[in-house]
This record gives sequence, C-alpha cells and structure tokens, in this order.
Amino acid sequence: MVLLVGFITAEISYILCSSQFASKFRVLEENRVESGSILVMARSTLLFCVLQVLWQGPFLIWHVYCICFNIRTEEWVNWKKYPEFQLNASSLSGENYQETSFKNPHNKGILQNVKEFLTLK
Repeated sequence: MVLLVGFITAEISYILCSSQFASKFRVLEENRVESGSILVMARSTLLFCVLQVLWQGPFLIWHVYCICFNIRTEEWVNWKKYPEFQLNASSLSGENYQETSFKNPHNKGILQNVKEFLTLK
C-alpha cells in the first residue's frame, strides 16, 4: 500500500510539474530557444504518468475496499472455492434449487478492520 501510494504521489507530482513546464516552454519557444526534444520527452513522460495513474488509482481504491472489509483479493475472486465464504439458501419446499451467495466471516466492521490492518494483527 505504501509503495502504491508513493507511486501515485510521485506520478501526480510529475504530471503537475511537467504541465507547468509545458506552459512555460511556450515562453521559451517565443524566445527561439531550440529544445524541441525536451518538449517531446516531457509530453511523452506526461502521457505515461497519466496512463499509470488511470490504472493505479482504481487499484488503490480496490485495496482500500479490501482493507475495509477484511478480505484478500484472492479470497474475493475465488470465494466459491472457500466454504467459509459461502451462504447456502434453499428454495421453497419441493424444489431442488439451492442458491449460493457470498458472506465474509472475517468482517468485523470497517473501523475494526482498518484498525487491525494498521496494527498488523
């Protein structure tokens, strides 16, 4: 989580700095300073950082969600393989239909889950 937050912070900082550079570069261009390759590099790395933030932001939100509900990604994806995550509901009498839905036995409430995550219990 710390690494992911660090990446996102660094990339957003770079986006802000390079966009300021691009706006100031127009002033340099008016003074006929030859530095076209610098602008191309700034724009390409700006695009790269924007693309990185576009997937890392939802990735961070997903992990915060998992922390809040005390579940690992692997448990969420493969919950049908774990009997402790299954809640079986039978249909009305006379029918052989049984519905399985998700339940999380480890969820202790958002505040307690976050507290356990931060204290590494």
